[in-house]
Amino acid sequence: MSTEQPELSVCAPAYNECEGIEKVVRSWAAMAPSFGHSMEFVVTNDGSTDGTGEILDRLAKEIPLLRVVHLPKNGGYGRALGAAIAASRGRYVATIDSDGQFDLADAKRLLERATRDGADLVSGFRTAKKDSFLRVFANRAQNGLVAFLCGARFQDANCALKVAVGERIRGMKLEATGYPLPTEICVRFAARGHRIVEEPVAHREREAGQSKLRFLRTSWRMFVFMLYLRKRIRLYRGGYLQDV
Repeated sequence: MSTEQPELSVCAPAYNECEGIEKVVRSWAAMAPSFGHSMEFVVTNDGSTDGTGEILDRLAKEIPLLRVVHLPKNGGYGRALGAAIAASRGRYVATIDSDGQFDLADAKRLLERATRDGADLVSGFRTAKKDSFLRVFANRAQNGLVAFLCGARFQDANCALKVAVGERIRGMKLEATGYPLPTEICVRFAARGHRIVEEPVAHREREAGQSKLRFLRTSWRMFVFMLYLRKRIRLYRGGYLQDV
């Protein structure tokens, strides 16, 4: 493995995605030359029990750009994505899901926007979310909640597709173990005063398998976690915490 720092690390969590993970990773590898930059793919196997880890290990032997992080047991979306980010080495870090709902080509546009505008974080927003009406409504309500509780306004804070300056995002203590992590990234970047821009991205049906998201449980956990972040931000701004 090369010790040279890649320009971009693409980081993703994977839990029981055996039906579609190979197609997704191969599509990323095929697209890599079009970026025109050195890259790596860091995928965390989040304690999968369906063979996802074995598929990733096999692909890593074939695809030099792929690095696999294994967690011994399922710890949640946020913990797995956080582990991939921590293991990344890129000057920039792209976060993305491993189920094919996002087009990696959009990450190229986000990277170009980050370098052109000098942004610390380019957060994608889904122009046409391919999901149920209830989840689309909940996502909009969540953006309002983030603005109300944390004072940070985003069109789609919990969109998984983002590009951030590597040293910025790796230097954060990301705490969400579940689905609030993309929102946590946005809120912490905003609270630190980093430059953030938003960019439209496409959203598609997942390649295969089923969503692990449970609507009511996830919504409640999001609300509680936003209250926690609100408290941390207030303590940080009041001089009681060194970091947020």
